[in-house]
Amino acid sequence: MLPALALTTRFGTGLTQLLIFLLFAWYANKGLLAFYAVHFRALAPIMLGFGGYFVVSLVRMLYFHQGLYTVDGPFHLLLGLSCIGFVGFLRPRIRWFWLGLCVGAIGAGVFALVQRFIYGIDRVVGYTHHPITFGNLALALGVMSLCSWSEFRKTRLFFLPVAALLFGLLASILSGSRGGWAALLLAAAPLLYYGRALRDRRIAYAVGALLGLCVLLYLVPATGVGQRVAEANSDMRLYFGHGDANTSVGIRLELWKASWLMFLEHPILGVGRDSFFDALQILAQQGKLQQSQALTYSSSHNDVLDFLATGGLLDCSFLLLMYLAPLLFFCSRLRKKEGRYRTAALTGMLLVTCFIGFGLTDVMFWLMIPKVFYVMMVCVLTGFCLTAKETRV
Repeated sequence: MLPALALTTRFGTGLTQLLIFLLFAWYANKGLLAFYAVHFRALAPIMLGFGGYFVVSLVRMLYFHQGLYTVDGPFHLLLGLSCIGFVGFLRPRIRWFWLGLCVGAIGAGVFALVQRFIYGIDRVVGYTHHPITFGNLALALGVMSLCSWSEFRKTRLFFLPVAALLFGLLASILSGSRGGWAALLLAAAPLLYYGRALRDRRIAYAVGALLGLCVLLYLVPATGVGQRVAEANSDMRLYFGHGDANTSVGIRLELWKASWLMFLEHPILGVGRDSFFDALQILAQQGKLQQSQALTYSSSHNDVLDFLATGGLLDCSFLLLMYLAPLLFFCSRLRKKEGRYRTAALTGMLLVTCFIGFGLTDVMFWLMIPKVFYVMMVCVLTGFCLTAKETRV
């Protein structure tokens, strides 16, 4: 349900998380909690990342007398840990997960086509209300769908993984998001390396074809990809040569500069998670920033810098843990010989890699949808990795 409904409905992520948590609560005393105890050593870093971030957020709220809304996002990250036990204890069919990935990516692409060519929306947003978020998540679904190739290659649905990849890429292009391209390049490395280790040459061929398609999209003017890249280069020259912070890239560079200044002034706890905008205005009044459109923003447009600026080293350490703990877990599973371990683990590695790439030019842990999407997908794939031998296929 999660990958299939995340970008095609308004309620997909919330409904899925609610249903899984209710099932978690129902089976908690019937053996489900014992699953966490059995695998605690492997799960401890992941649970510390998401659970620890919630605890720190709760302490911040109480100490600084903040509203309950400040722990809303961290609370959803905590709830996402229930997905590990849901998969590990109930052992759902992994094929349904692969189907959900493919349907979600294809649905996002169709949704993007409808918004662009029927409703005339220049940068499609889906139900996320944010084009960058929509494009990034659609691309992540498409890239992850490629791992399901071995599941469908001998069935009538053999075309689904490639179709999902193409539709996810299409949705990303129509959203106008440039940050997704960096994530695509990062994801190509584990796909090529571990795709070879899985002895499936078709994954390597698909990645090569995808990279070739990206070059083609860049060269064909009608796609607008080349134009977006040229605009980015021009924006950078204007910023560094003339100090112009009113372009798309110039705004980001100015925000990154401001975020670093905030971190230097408040290195441990940051300026406060809700105080980025106010701190931005103070820096401008002090003459450390120029008057530009960047002063209207409320985030850094970079995950690491945003956590450093608003939460200091404390918050940033948990961000890194939420990325590195799952990444190391999936890497360890990829070293095992069991194929089921490795396919689910490769999918998880691609998810984390994509989010790291997205986070270079956007704040993926700011809006609710990408936060819930990330933690639930990480935890579902973790559950599949831990129960690979027993999971029905």
